Amino acid sequence: MDTSELYLFLSLSNFLSFRRTAEHCAVTPSTLSRAVARMEDELNAKLFERDNQSVRLTAAGQKFRDFAGEYYLKYLKVKEELKAVSENMTGNLKIFCSVTACVCLLPELLNQYRFLYPNIDLKIETGDAAQAMSKIINHEADLSIAAIPPHIPQGLVTHGFTKIPLVFIAPKKIPQQWLKKGGIDQSVVPYVVSEQGALRREINAWFSRNSIKPNIIAEVAGNEAIVSLVALGMGIAIIPEAVIMQSASAADIQIIDRPGDIPPFNVGLCTSLSKNRDRAVKAFIDVAKNSLPKELTFKKLT
Repeated sequence: MDTSELYLFLSLSNFLSFRRTAEHCAVTPSTLSRAVARMEDELNAKLFERDNQSVRLTAAGQKFRDFAGEYYLKYLKVKEELKAVSENMTGNLKIFCSVTACVCLLPELLNQYRFLYPNIDLKIETGDAAQAMSKIINHEADLSIAAIPPHIPQGLVTHGFTKIPLVFIAPKKIPQQWLKKGGIDQSVVPYVVSEQGALRREINAWFSRNSIKPNIIAEVAGNEAIVSLVALGMGIAIIPEAVIMQSASAADIQIIDRPGDIPPFNVGLCTSLSKNRDRAVKAFIDVAKNSLPKELTFKKLT
């Protein structure tokens, strides 16, 4: 049930006429009837008694009218307050993120933020996810989308809003020499790894926990580059699953493992202590927390 349906209900409660209510709300009588039927189904209660001559509120309808009237007035008040805030808020906001985050996370955030705060001038810079925190430290961005590490550098503030699982990927056709009975031969398989950042820390920790001395064949900047090298048959790698969803090389790789001993990336917004008090920054953080699911899920690759 949304606010438009509440408005139709309150109008019908006032006019007690489907024809007059439909004219007042600029909808067809059938649209109004369907809206009332949906509300009655959702509430599991009959709201109106009706016949060819009249429309009357039931006892349940009268009780719901009291709630709906109070709720709708509060909604209108908040809507006006938000409008006043958004119209008065001006300034610039520079955001840094990886290409993956730009494709998978930013569209929904930017749509809502621009709708609420149309007078903020947004600037987006993309690059290697490992640079996200240094961009804030060096005052090159106001906000960055980053994998939040266990230890936050001094002077920074982070706000987690979603989790992204990590997966192992391999070329679509795995070379026979990489295999042994039961799966991948860790003693010979080459690895493509990130040069730095949270992803490199996670794979190094995994190597250590599993007593693996990896055959690292390439160290690259950027998750998208990792996918490309794996697709070319250079080796296997671990990456955030979100990277695959927007990669042009997705058809040439496969997910070979979803490791249970590597936790999902806790992804969020990073800013400085001083910028954390900025109105435009705080508004973007609020939109992010309210817009995105707590954990991103993805369809299985075939």
